[in-house]
Amino acid sequence: MRIVLTAGAAPRLESAKDFKRFSIALEATLTAERSAAVAPVAELEDADHAWVRPDAIRAISPFAGQPDWENGFAAMVGFAVKHGWVDTQGRIRAHIETIEALPPVDADAFRQAMRRFASGVCIVAAGDGEARCGMTVSAFSSVSAEPPIVLVCLNRRAAAHACVTSAPSFSINILRADQTEEAMLFAGQRVRHGAARFDHDWEAGDHGAPLLKTALQSLTCTSLAQHEAGSHTVLIGRVVSVTAGSPDAALVNYDGALGRFDRAS
Repeated sequence: MRIVLTAGAAPRLESAKDFKRFSIALEATLTAERSAAVAPVAELEDADHAWVRPDAIRAISPFAGQPDWENGFAAMVGFAVKHGWVDTQGRIRAHIETIEALPPVDADAFRQAMRRFASGVCIVAAGDGEARCGMTVSAFSSVSAEPPIVLVCLNRRAAAHACVTSAPSFSINILRADQTEEAMLFAGQRVRHGAARFDHDWEAGDHGAPLLKTALQSLTCTSLAQHEAGSHTVLIGRVVSVTAGSPDAALVNYDGALGRFDRAS
């Protein structure tokens, strides 16, 4: 396994089930500040080595807690102990290798490319009463059917970001083709803001998150995990209830415009 540290991104674990190798890959742009760069996962020993905390490895491993992974990880640590690569604090010694930074992609070109991806439009909502909050999003995806898990990407600059990410539950309300006004309202493009945007079409769900009664479909989720990625937070939720609406056409975002997508005949 290899811990990859790159500028502007959270640490990630590469080849998490490969217990026969262990290292830190440090982007070349970070080598001038090695100590600060490795600090989220380790303490620098010298220019070429660092002491990595086992809890930091578990925090970034997608398989942490699974018996097979835990057994393999324990065997790797045991091997390191025999060779003197574990210190008195239980930290594992890792070699630091330098990797070249990927060439940058023009931000405008990237945005233009993503505009070509047609996607549904949702309102993510959380809170109760005057503390209700919500935001319009298009970055929403199913992760797993068993158990039912979804993810949604939230701009950290959005006014509702802190409210949604701190709530124990949140709803994802998939909009109908005729709900452009609702999409614009929760995108901050109208005069009403905050809890004032929640009118009679909204109701309190059984799990505490507000639900849009007129949506195509509403999913209520409990928060499973959050990951910072660039300008956004990837919020992962376990679906705890599904509320079906009418089988109408869907609202779709394509090339910066909202349009209609009808059901297949």
